[in-house]
Amino acid sequence: MFKECITSDPPRDPRFPPSAATPTIRSGGCDIFGLIYTAQGKGPLPIMLFLHGFPGNEKNLDLVQIFRRAGFNTMFFSYRGAWGSHGSFSFTNVLEDSLAAVDFLRSDEARTQCSVDGERIVLVGHSMGGFAAIKTAAARPFIKDTISLSGWNIGLDGKLFPEDGAVEERVRGLVHDAAPRLAGTSSDALLREIAEKKEAFDLRDSVRSFAGRNVLLVGAAHDDAVPPETHHELLLDAFRETEGVQAEGVMLDDDHSYSASRVALAKTMLEYLEKRGY
Repeated sequence: MFKECITSDPPRDPRFPPSAATPTIRSGGCDIFGLIYTAQGKGPLPIMLFLHGFPGNEKNLDLVQIFRRAGFNTMFFSYRGAWGSHGSFSFTNVLEDSLAAVDFLRSDEARTQCSVDGERIVLVGHSMGGFAAIKTAAARPFIKDTISLSGWNIGLDGKLFPEDGAVEERVRGLVHDAAPRLAGTSSDALLREIAEKKEAFDLRDSVRSFAGRNVLLVGAAHDDAVPPETHHELLLDAFRETEGVQAEGVMLDDDHSYSASRVALAKTMLEYLEKRGY
């Protein structure tokens, strides 16, 4: 791994230079659109799949490029009904789309055309993407490393929503702001889905699936969108209490999107991946 990736470009490899590919992935009968930044060097290479948040204003593309320089293929995509991908948006579809993207990265097409090593997939999710990363990894045991940044435990909010006015106000605000940017849904439909699927969407019920695997949870101390005392700390506790899971937690002194600590965030992730042997 090129350890100076945060501040420097690696020497260009003329035989295997970096490039890009634009895969179209089928999910639920719809086309969803992605972009793979292929790292330089002879492949196949490990890949980091970045799952964006709700609705995806922040896509963390600075991290995508940093870790491409480090030697990872990197990929992001848009869920159904978001940012041009076909179909209708829902939280359920987010999970299905994330699984479809992971399964694509295990395909012969991804290996031959994009130099992807489907045995070395790192999931990185921000906010709602953290929710998707945990749920996707739980369903795909070959994924050994998962990183959640300000992860949103949607099921926990669904459970707290009826009894806590502050939670209700916060969730309604998130949904109201995001829904106009998403196709095939509405604020009412999204709120109803959170309430109806609160049990299935609670991330704490997925931690048992991570035995023998590794998780990094990064929280933000001043996160108003996903308060760390519930969404970060409670999930970290659940992982640490589960036998066989290697869980690490980091708290950065910043807001939900790490607006003032992009370099610190990249360093945190880089150090974690170095320890994991990448």
